[in-house]
Amino acid sequence: MKRGSAAVTRVRVVEHVHSKLRKMIVSGKYPPGAVLSQVQLANMLGVSRTPLREAMRRLEAEGLIDAEQNQRARVATDDADGLDVVFTERILLEAMGIKVTIPKLTEIDLNGLLASATALRLAAEAGNVASLDKARRAFHRQLVSRAGRRLREKIAEQFDRCERHRKVWAPLENGDFETYAAISGACVARDAHEAIRQVARLETALARRTLFALQPRFEPVAIGVALQMLDHA
Repeated sequence: MKRGSAAVTRVRVVEHVHSKLRKMIVSGKYPPGAVLSQVQLANMLGVSRTPLREAMRRLEAEGLIDAEQNQRARVATDDADGLDVVFTERILLEAMGIKVTIPKLTEIDLNGLLASATALRLAAEAGNVASLDKARRAFHRQLVSRAGRRLREKIAEQFDRCERHRKVWAPLENGDFETYAAISGACVARDAHEAIRQVARLETALARRTLFALQPRFEPVAIGVALQMLDHA
């Protein structure tokens, strides 16, 4: 019994450390390329090196950190080619989630989605970046709320990875909020195809703006192909 309890405690500690580190990376507290000192992190989080290393292995598997042998771990820095693929995966996965979700949306679901769209607009008008990011996350989470758990988790993972870069290089613009209104209207009309098309166009535009800021001469191929596929699906 004692061994079992100890094992459960270790798992919970690892999950807690993983969650804390993940939030700090995704929020930008540790930006791409930042060195992660295990000694400093262990002291800050109040844990031993063992659960910290396990949490960092999970983050490495998620693509959030790079940890080469005999070198300090760093927050992952995706190149333009890599980000092109990551954004594309996110767009296609979200399209799947929307396709599954929209026919199953309840009136309560729709009210929540419309409330998030309103929160997006109000946060933009107030210039409140934190509230804007929160509302955007809520809106996209609700778009796939009726997809399966594993698909939702994968979409959320890719969303976080893209947002780390998007928030730095491609803040939302006025025209983007018109697209959110169109997405909301498509959801109310139960038009999954139109909702997917509008989301894909929005996220492709944000991806292109991000990639241009990172590498102006780079021509994204994957996201262009994804947009064409979804436009003609």
